[in-house]
Amino acid sequence: MLAMSQLGWGEGGEAWRWRRRLFVWEEEMVGELILLLVNVTMQVNKEDKWLWTLENSNTFTVRSLYNFLAIQPQVGLPIEASSIWHKDVPLKVVLFAWRLFRDRLPTKDNLLRRGVIDHDSRMCVAGCDLVESSSHLFLHCNTFGTVWHLIYRWLGVSVTNPFYVPDHFHQFGFSGGIGKKRRSILQVIWYAAVWEIWKERNNRLFEGKECPAHQVVDRIKAISYMWLKEKYTTLPFNFHGWWLSPFTILGIG
Repeated sequence: MLAMSQLGWGEGGEAWRWRRRLFVWEEEMVGELILLLVNVTMQVNKEDKWLWTLENSNTFTVRSLYNFLAIQPQVGLPIEASSIWHKDVPLKVVLFAWRLFRDRLPTKDNLLRRGVIDHDSRMCVAGCDLVESSSHLFLHCNTFGTVWHLIYRWLGVSVTNPFYVPDHFHQFGFSGGIGKKRRSILQVIWYAAVWEIWKERNNRLFEGKECPAHQVVDRIKAISYMWLKEKYTTLPFNFHGWWLSPFTILGIG
């Protein structure tokens, strides 16, 4: 860590030079790491010790921990590890979803709690003047929430988003009925959706680039088709049919 700090771990710093060109998802992870290190300063003459930020004295107390846990929002339905692993979805996306279910993504509310950003920087990147939490960003943001409405229209289903992301995962998988094959395909689409929403969020935050909701949905359609076609090369559907009505073209409408 000290060596990286001395090289410079800010954006464009010498600490971030690689032997090969990074993949897009690796660049996104580096961007997240740089953001986490923004307020970290290495001081060789200072004692390295833990500080408990819930007390003014920086000393741990059971009372402060209890009070902190008592004000946390109720967690939605738990996600078992056996239900998250999907053979048709890339491992990096499954791991991303696992972090999302555990609320371990660097959303702005999490960065604020860690002291990485200040209070004025906690608002959603879409400019909706609400705090960027995982449930807000992925489900209830006026901008990104529109993505789900367009997906529901594409699939021909009508549902209302629940408050928590794990609940939405359960609900979305069964929104087309209880058929195993249909549920599996819906889960692939769900993974593609949260992956593309996060990528769009990062593009807005780090690149200053914005795409309208319908273009995000177009990317979701394309990537979910690619994942399924790569695993099942003999599936009797084409991209045009998938684009218009995925279940009809698969013969399970």
